[in-house]
Amino acid sequence: MIRTALALARRGQAVFPCKPGAKEPATAHGVKDATTDLGVIETWWHTNPDYNVAIATGTISGVFVADIDGVDAEAELRKLEAEHGELPPTVEAITARGRHVYFSMPVDADLRNSTGRIAPGIDVRANGGYVLAPPSVHPSGRRYAWSVDSANSFAAAPDWLLAKTVAPAAHGNGTTPPTEWRELIEGVSEGARNCSATRLAGYLLRRQVDPFVVLGLLQAWNARCTPPLPAADIVRVVNSVAGKELKRRAGGG
Repeated sequence: MIRTALALARRGQAVFPCKPGAKEPATAHGVKDATTDLGVIETWWHTNPDYNVAIATGTISGVFVADIDGVDAEAELRKLEAEHGELPPTVEAITARGRHVYFSMPVDADLRNSTGRIAPGIDVRANGGYVLAPPSVHPSGRRYAWSVDSANSFAAAPDWLLAKTVAPAAHGNGTTPPTEWRELIEGVSEGARNCSATRLAGYLLRRQVDPFVVLGLLQAWNARCTPPLPAADIVRVVNSVAGKELKRRAGGG
């Protein structure tokens, strides 16, 4: 594990440890602790050599990941490739149920985590997210492994994939469709919790919902997440978004 963590860091990928055989971060601030500092990385894995290796996705590491989860998701991807063109050869990892497809992070786009936006069963991990890297152990007991068909470098994502990743599907006015909000309120997993909490808080506060009500709603939503964020993080998110909303209203925006 430590050799992998150091090798990834030398290639520019920011890493941090997750608990052995789990996706739960082993550091106090999770993905926010991700680093390429070799000394810090050595200290973490000398503490516990069995820690899983997590890569912080997005600008910090220069990569984003399409998580293709299962046979049905592969079928959805084949439909998209038949319509738009095949994905280019790139770095891939085999997961417990499917595969992680790595792409270089575009410099001119702020890609965020999303669930099912590209197609059902295909999630994106980008800014604010992370994925476990081989040879980490999935909670099922299976090890992640680099694909033998994997390329040696991160390919640029095709334009059609970026178009589906950058902007949510719209009804002609650029708004997030109800189906996406319904998926979001069911709770999210690690790597998508902070950005999802921020989106929900912003959505509610922009519609004049009282901040104390927003806090209560997000606390209830947080209980559905796997695992839930610390209670203090939910308070911090609501306070931050409420402050920005007050400034927006004061400015007439």
